[in-house]
Amino acid sequence: MKTAVLLHPNRIEIQERPVPQPGPDDVLIRVRAVGICGSDTHYFAGRRDHEPQTVYPFVLGHEFSGEVAAVGERVTDIELGTRAVCAPDITCGECEWCKKGETNVCPNVRFAGSGGVTGCLSEYFLVRRSQVHPIPDTLGFAEATLAEPLAIGLHIVDNLVAPKGAETYAVIGVGPIGLCTVFAASRRGAGRIYAADLHANRLEAARKLGAHRTCLVPQDDFVRFVHQQTGGRGVDVAVEAAGELEPMRQLTRLACIHGLAIIEGIPPGGEATIAIDAARRRELTVVFGRRSLRKTDEAIRLIADGDFDPSVMLTHQFPLAETQWAFEYARDYKDGVIKAIVTP
Repeated sequence: MKTAVLLHPNRIEIQERPVPQPGPDDVLIRVRAVGICGSDTHYFAGRRDHEPQTVYPFVLGHEFSGEVAAVGERVTDIELGTRAVCAPDITCGECEWCKKGETNVCPNVRFAGSGGVTGCLSEYFLVRRSQVHPIPDTLGFAEATLAEPLAIGLHIVDNLVAPKGAETYAVIGVGPIGLCTVFAASRRGAGRIYAADLHANRLEAARKLGAHRTCLVPQDDFVRFVHQQTGGRGVDVAVEAAGELEPMRQLTRLACIHGLAIIEGIPPGGEATIAIDAARRRELTVVFGRRSLRKTDEAIRLIADGDFDPSVMLTHQFPLAETQWAFEYARDYKDGVIKAIVTP
């Protein structure tokens, strides 16, 4: 099978590798579409070389859909040819957090394309049965890959915010995760949603998904913008989804007294500074988001039923042979890219 291998930062090569054979509890997926995530571009650009698990060469990719090509002998409840989205993580099931149902923070997780685990940018990929989520025939493979980022947006709003309705939000960074957060907040009855980004086309996408007002930075100062819009109060929920240092510094200045500040982005070098004075004076709750929890099936339903419009985010598609170009587009925000899809 053909596999896209990251040889070193900014260099991907297509190689031939053996098709993996399923063990008793495994499912072999014929991969049809892979979404490029922001965390993938961080690895591609060398932004996560400080992590000891980052050892080259390795294979990226964790947002994927495809068809069941083979199953292990103990897998009896899924047919060959089943179309599916696959969750990217295998949790241990034994730690205290798994036993409490908090599997998204399992410290022993094996996550595709991260932490030394092979990713799915191949023609075939091996998963456990528990990772397989069937999709309807009416749902395209590219569209189905959005279930993973959408599940994260739903997790941020439903699980971390637990909204009662009419909350106000500020979202810094409306790439795919920020856009899915905007959608989830709008769907849960947000009062007002303010969104900021460096790219005007992403702000247009945010408005389509429910943002009420948008701010193009650095042309405008988002903290000042939000305080002007809210009469100096700030918002109930501020979400950082850019993964950059300056937005993380701004985050706690956006939230109101007794508000909630959520850091979802991954900063370069793994460390960032937040405005502690602003957080302390407002007695904020600061929370870090970690992947998603029990939201994949709901995300699939929202896309399949037309509640979430995938065309707002799906801007570019590349064959596996052009994976290098796909990552360069995503890394450099070329040609208005929001979500690039690779089709093995």
